[in-house]
Amino acid sequence: MTLVKWTPKRNMLNIFDDVEQMMHQAFSHSLENGSSRLSYNPLMNVSETESDYLVMMDLPGVEKKDVEVNLSDGFLSVSGERKTSEKSDENSRIWHETTLGAFSRSFELTSDIVEEKVKAKFNNGVLNITIPKAEEVKPSVKKITVS
Repeated sequence: MTLVKWTPKRNMLNIFDDVEQMMHQAFSHSLENGSSRLSYNPLMNVSETESDYLVMMDLPGVEKKDVEVNLSDGFLSVSGERKTSEKSDENSRIWHETTLGAFSRSFELTSDIVEEKVKAKFNNGVLNITIPKAEEVKPSVKKITVS
């Protein structure tokens, strides 16, 4: 029996990502010839603190110069390419599971962020993006005396 952690706060988009990942795992590792390649789809974690949203994306084998992060119209997009550094002979390969190629991940941000202060840092194959939350505007209360 397999136990699965139940997370009540998950939104529907995460469920679709899970289904897509299961389909990818089930059908993508067939015996391939050298001309067919799978697309590279990096894994991503998103967490939240009191002041920021934090995005961590695993990009092993990707160089900093091959990664691009854009923020436009409330959408954060990360794109790039994972290239091969090997010059091995395709005929000598026994098994090949690594995926190469271009990738792109995008998601919509909430409106309560400070777009001008979004920062991205790439170190040791991990991209960390910090998205600061906007300060909550508290309505001012004016006391009116009753005469």
